[in-house]
Parts: sequence; structure tokens; C-alpha cells
Amino acid sequence: MTYTGVLQILITLAVMVIAAVPLSKYLAHVFKCEHTFLDGIINPVESWTLKFLKVNGNEEMDWVKYLKTGLIVNFLMLSIVYFILRFQNFFPFNQMRYPGIPWALDFNTAISFITNTNWQNYGGEEVLSNFSQMALVFLQFTSAATGLVFAVAFIRGLIRREAKYVGNFYADFIKAVYRLFFPLAVIFAVIMLWQGSPQSIFTMQKNVVNMTGTKQTLSVGPVASMVSIENIGTNGGGFYNANAAQPYENPNPFTNALIIFMMGTIPIALFLMYGIMIGNKKHAWTLFAVAMTLLVVCLATVYSQEAHGNPFLAKLGANIRVSKNNPGGNMEGKQEHIGIAQTSLFAVATTAFTTGNVDSAHDSFMPLSGMVLIAEMMLNLIFGGKGVGLLNMLAMVIIAVFIAGLMVGRTPEFLGKKIEAKEVKLATLAMFAHAFIILIPFAIALALPAGLAGILNPGPHGLSEILYAYTSTTANNGSAFAGLNGNTLFYNISLGLTIFFGRYIPIICQVAIAGSLIKKKSIPESAGTFPAHGILFYTVVMGTILLVGALTFFPALALGPIAEHFAMVKGHLFY
Repeated sequence: MTYTGVLQILITLAVMVIAAVPLSKYLAHVFKCEHTFLDGIINPVESWTLKFLKVNGNEEMDWVKYLKTGLIVNFLMLSIVYFILRFQNFFPFNQMRYPGIPWALDFNTAISFITNTNWQNYGGEEVLSNFSQMALVFLQFTSAATGLVFAVAFIRGLIRREAKYVGNFYADFIKAVYRLFFPLAVIFAVIMLWQGSPQSIFTMQKNVVNMTGTKQTLSVGPVASMVSIENIGTNGGGFYNANAAQPYENPNPFTNALIIFMMGTIPIALFLMYGIMIGNKKHAWTLFAVAMTLLVVCLATVYSQEAHGNPFLAKLGANIRVSKNNPGGNMEGKQEHIGIAQTSLFAVATTAFTTGNVDSAHDSFMPLSGMVLIAEMMLNLIFGGKGVGLLNMLAMVIIAVFIAGLMVGRTPEFLGKKIEAKEVKLATLAMFAHAFIILIPFAIALALPAGLAGILNPGPHGLSEILYAYTSTTANNGSAFAGLNGNTLFYNISLGLTIFFGRYIPIICQVAIAGSLIKKKSIPESAGTFPAHGILFYTVVMGTILLVGALTFFPALALGPIAEHFAMVKGHLFY
């Protein structure tokens, strides 16, 4: 670890938080239907869109209709994109004459992109036409908007008293796309274009000369626009198989930091927006402190592990002088012009914010670094993706408040509403569904030849490859230990199912909690009310997260990355 590396990390995090503050105020105005500076431009477009769709944006929906509408819209978009990918040879902008992709891969890909996961069992530049790539970009807008508006519905369930309606899905959905994701996507696409990312619809190949003087033919397409929304929307699916490790998607250290900024700013802003909408900023800042503490601890662990490197290799290279060209540490799978510090921040950010974009090979990280990346996705609440991270944090808060109530023998309360059996059961179901969807398919894959056949590495690291895959897909992250061959019938189907259930089961439970809370009366605070902010609340929430996470996932981690770490320390290698 170096002072320069630490300074880079601190500056990047500080800029994200500073930018999140005004953005949170803007988002609160948008979803409280208050005036914003974009009204003159966006209002007519929203009205025309609602009229074109023949829906009434002013009609309030109860939680069942809101949820049902969102799921139906998602299913329709899923069907359209599945059809496009399956028969892409009949659509335009396919200069390379790529055939339609196989049904199992199409199933996995369409579900992956509609759920904000963007798990890719293919190399986009070698399989998809530009038209298909743009269809996936469309889902990157809509999947991000879906997660965000469900979080907004949950917030309304907290702040409305003895009510029935949580809003209108169509109106919220269109607001998220038109007032947040589209303007930002345009701005950052222009910046990426300026920095060297290509943007083309008609061209599929570009002839270039590499550093050795050899001519190469590279695929190009709508790269800049895809990089923009894949990170703003915490999607992660890139135009190229290598994602941000490909120079066209991530040309230089500035764009590397910019991508991290794009990944993290909106998820942080949603935590602060939540505080503004409920009228309790102290509560929101306490939850922010919980998430930021976890993020910093994870980052410190990964950076220190990668900077220290493999002790076994250090013994072999003890006489090699550390220099600018040989910085030491674990540089395997990393780019020298980006370095260990920014690579560590990128890896922690992409798993914490459930983006899935990568600028390095996570499969080549140190064992404990890999454990941290997996653990972030297992928790799935360290800011998380668009809306979903906030929803998962609030579900954990409900459980924490319930535990605190049990300890003092008092009916738990949260923001002026009693937390009763129904809310606790739904929050617990959301939490354990996430764990079951990871661990049960993981165990099945280990027990079947079809699951074991995809492993590249032997020993505990091979186990970690499978564990990472099911954790990443269930958490709707999409990154991978790329040593696992996921493009098989077994993995396309099983991972597609974990993507689907990992996305929608928790959301159904969380929106149902909102539907239950919105009907309740407001309870005035008393001397026995547990304050939803401050050190005590921070400690209870943090303790609940760590306790639940350890009890649920530690055995699986112990068999994989932890076992690999101790074997490495003892000099035992698997090959």
C-alpha cells in the first residue's frame, strides 16, 4: 500500500459522496412530484409517452397492482429482447452476419439484462450484432429504473399513514428513465467518446495497428453509450467480453476513475434521498455510515492483500528489486497503467454497488480479496444497485429493530410504525431467499458432473469459482471468476434461474412490506422509543448484518477462499 494509492481512493470516494448530496435532493424532488429545472423539457415528453402507452399516470396503485404492473412490463420487455437475440440474423446492423444465439444462452442473457444482472456467458463482439447490443442497452435503462421505483414505492409505504396507494408504476418508471438515467447517460457517453471510446451503429470492424506493428481487426459499435448506461445503471454488461479491461471501454486511468464514479454516485444518493423523503436525515446518514464502514473495511482488505501479493511468489522473487516498472504486489490480471490501488477500488466498488463491470481478472485476485468480493455480494446491501441495495438495507433494519425490541420486551417500532409479525416474516423471507438461492444451486453444482465440468482450477479455488458465479447472479451483479466456463446448458439454465429468483423474490417481499406499513397509524415517540439514528442504532444494525451474514455464509467461504488462503500461507499449491 502506498500513500499515493490511498490518496487516489480517498479522493474518488469523496467526490462520489459530494456529488451524491445535490443529486439526492434532485431525486427527492422528482419522486415527490415537485418542481425541477428539467420540467420545461421533460414534462411534455412524459405526457406524450403516457398518452402513447394509453395509461393514466395520475392513477394511484396499491402495492399489489404496482408490483403486478412492474412485473408484467418486465416480462414484456424480456420477451421482446429474447426474440431479437434469438433471430438477430433477420434484423439490421448485422454486418458480420452473426446467427441468432442458441436458446439456452438467449434465456440466460435476456433474463440477465432485464434483472440488472448482465451476466454474460458470451463475448459480445464475437456473437452479437450492433442491433442486438442496442437492444441490451435498452434493458440497461429499464432494469435500473425498475429497481429504483420499487425502492420509491417502499419509501412511500413508510411515510404515508393509514393509506392504500404507493404511487403509479408507469409515472415513476418514466420519471426514472427520462429525468435521471437518460440525461446522465448522454453526458457520460459524450465524455467517454471524447476519451477514446468508439460510437458507431453501422461499422462492425475497425483495422488498427498494435504496438508490435501487427495489423488487427477489432469490432466496434455503440461502445461509448453502452459504457455510460452500464455503469450509471449499475448494470455492468459491456460491449466487449473483457469489459473495462478492454481499452475501448476504459481507455485510461481517468476513465477508470470516472467509471467508478458512475457506479457509486447514484446508489449513495438514493440513501440520502431516502432521508429527505421520510423527513429524517439523521436516520439516513446513520445507514450511510453503516454502508460506508463496510465499504471501507472491504476496500482496505482488498487493497492490502493485493499490495502485499502472494507470499509464496515473494520468496521466489526476493532478490527482484521493486521499481516503477515492477511495483510489487499481485499484478496478475491487472493493467499496469491503472495500478493496484484503482484496480482494488474498482473491484470493491463493482461488487458493492452490484454493477459487475470489471477492469481486471477477479479470478487472479488473492484468496482473501476474492472472499471480500464474494461477501459483498452475499450481503448485497453495501449501497448496492439502483434501489435494491437500499431495499435490502431497510429489510435488514426491520430485522435489527425487531431483535432490539425483543431484547427490551417492547413491541418494535420503526419511523413511527409498529413492526409486527407480518413485516418481520417478509423481511426474513427476503433475507433467507437470497441465501437459499445462492447456496442450494451451489451445492447442486458441486454434486453434479455438469457443474464440476465448468471448473478451470482445482482445489478450493475451483469451488470459489462456482460460489462466486451463484453469488454474483443471485445478487444481480454479473461479474465472475472467469475461470468458470458458464456457457454450458447446465450453467445457462441454472444461473438464469438464480438471476430470476434472486431479483424478484426479494422485491416481492419488500414491496409487500410497504403495502403492510402504509396501512398503519403513526405512533408518537415516547421515552421507550428506539431512536432510528445515532451510535446505538448504528451498532445494532451493523451487528445484525455481521451476525446474519456470518451465520449464513461463513461455512461456504471457509471451504473456498479461506481454505485457499491458509493453504497458500503454508506453501501448498493446487495445480
